[in-house]
Amino acid sequence: MNRKNKHEAKFVLHHTKQKKNNNTYTYHQIAWYYRENKKPIRDIIKHLGVLNKNEIDYYKKSIGCLNHEDKYYPCDLNELSLEEPKDYLSCAVVLHFWEYWNLSSVFPSDKSQKEVSTNDMAGILTSLRFVQTCSKSFSAKLYKDTTLPELTGVSCEKYNKSRIFRELENIEKYREEIGKHIFKQALNKGDTKGKVLFYGLSSANVTGLRCVMAKWGHCKDGYLTHVVLLLVITPEGYPIYWEILEGNTSDSKTIEGFINKVENIYGKIDSILCFDRGMVSDKNLKYLQDKGIKFITALDGSQLNYFDTAIDKCLFDIVKKFDLKKETKQIHESLSLSGFIYAKENLYHKEIILTKEQEKKIEKETDKLDLSKRRYYLAFNPELAYLTHKHRIERVEAFKEWVEEYNKDLAAVLQNKRKETIEKAIKAEKRRRKIADVNIDYTLENYTAENVNIRGKNKVCQTYRIKLNSDEKKAYLKAMEYDGLWVLITNIMKEYDEEIKKKTGFNHYFDVYRMKTNIEEAFRILSDFVDVEPFYVYLNEHIKAHFTICVLAYLINITILNKIRKSMETDNMDLHNIFFHLRKCRQHKVYIDKNKSITKLTTCTNKQKEILNSLNCSYLIENKHLCNKNIINIC
Repeated sequence: MNRKNKHEAKFVLHHTKQKKNNNTYTYHQIAWYYRENKKPIRDIIKHLGVLNKNEIDYYKKSIGCLNHEDKYYPCDLNELSLEEPKDYLSCAVVLHFWEYWNLSSVFPSDKSQKEVSTNDMAGILTSLRFVQTCSKSFSAKLYKDTTLPELTGVSCEKYNKSRIFRELENIEKYREEIGKHIFKQALNKGDTKGKVLFYGLSSANVTGLRCVMAKWGHCKDGYLTHVVLLLVITPEGYPIYWEILEGNTSDSKTIEGFINKVENIYGKIDSILCFDRGMVSDKNLKYLQDKGIKFITALDGSQLNYFDTAIDKCLFDIVKKFDLKKETKQIHESLSLSGFIYAKENLYHKEIILTKEQEKKIEKETDKLDLSKRRYYLAFNPELAYLTHKHRIERVEAFKEWVEEYNKDLAAVLQNKRKETIEKAIKAEKRRRKIADVNIDYTLENYTAENVNIRGKNKVCQTYRIKLNSDEKKAYLKAMEYDGLWVLITNIMKEYDEEIKKKTGFNHYFDVYRMKTNIEEAFRILSDFVDVEPFYVYLNEHIKAHFTICVLAYLINITILNKIRKSMETDNMDLHNIFFHLRKCRQHKVYIDKNKSITKLTTCTNKQKEILNSLNCSYLIENKHLCNKNIINIC
């Protein structure tokens, strides 16, 4: 049978139906189908008889191989092999949000001038923060283990060490433009009103001696070599300004420089600035006042005593004695009758109205309060009062255990101990345990210690034993005085209250100050998820660019979190949980034999589909998109 010259010839699975004893049977045959003189002709090659569904499917695939169809290929199972899977979905989601923020428009379109654009390099460096944190030079190797080459169009050869460090400097040049762009995009998308800005500082530890911006000094983790991270965000968490400062920079010394830089970028600040009490100083508050910048902040605990005459301590003594769970109604009634307003989440507040005599007395003690140009609100949180005292008791108990151990050490001395040395150790331990405000009464009793030294010689030494007073209630009285109390400060006068409410959407200034936790969340994400530290670079521009890349990764993180929190399609998940699921969807390359290979994607789970639907990017797992990006080659 000559099949070579037949027009449109191919193998087919043919079937015929026959009736027998009132039953219809379907018989299958393998046939050679072609046309001759425009007439279809079918040569039966083999009769297969009656087939079940699985057998029909098997013969169709076998015939597909005979016809050399692209999606069918004969293989020996022993020759099948797999390449290491490559990250796909996590990278694709990051690049989706890179385009969501239209970050490509910030950087110049310079592809005609160089092989890889600054935008592509910034996008790749940001995406790799979600795959694995590593040095910039190692990221060139990591890049090969992802689908970023297919997604960005930048080959592995072009993403190399020299280009990475060259582009880091270019990326940092656009830092201020990136911040402006994010703010503008957030306003245009309706994601923020931009009427409140949160300003905060943190620190990042640096190892080694080559980082020129790093200084040794006190930071959040103790005394270490570190740099200071400055960040400004909207209430939704979107970063609009960031900067790295030299280590050991005091919080209170940053505001003036920060305001000048931000005003150079954005013009006069008409947003309300909210910041932590650590940045409150006479100079800072006066500077903001003179610049006409509205602010909301708080006094620290040591400054509460200025308002002693305005605080009804008897009221709070009574309230603190109520059971927090069983006597909530009594707490509410007692505070309400005294003019306190319930905000939410156990917070009560009342504006402090002082008499002229009280004002004069306070202004004699400090000029920080500036009573005529600012407003002060006394805030009380019963739950905070309870927890503060509970933790204080725990720390005192830990201190008592230390005393027991220290007494054992004093009894084992081999030389005389001075009384001043022991008292100094007690004070240091109280500071370390954060119980310096607890009036712990103790006496040092003379004690003669007899011990044998390493040479076997008997040593008699004069030392002391610490004896603690058992009157604990008296010890806690002073420390408990301000538990749960704090003071909010703002320079927004009463006549502007309604205007501020309309502009910001917040009902009260306490609502604004409580959202300060967003900046704490921002630094937590930068530290725990983006991994801003360790720094693998040491030149000034590279250090700054590294932080910019980390902030861009944080921008994508907070955008994802905000969408997940608003979504009704999936549970409220944290970032680790979200990317735990996304990272499981990878590209797999399967070698069928030495000459043939295919690329496929891990089958998406329902949880991954839920996440993608919540993020409005379910197209990322559609066959058309995957084929267009060369993620799969079988569609």
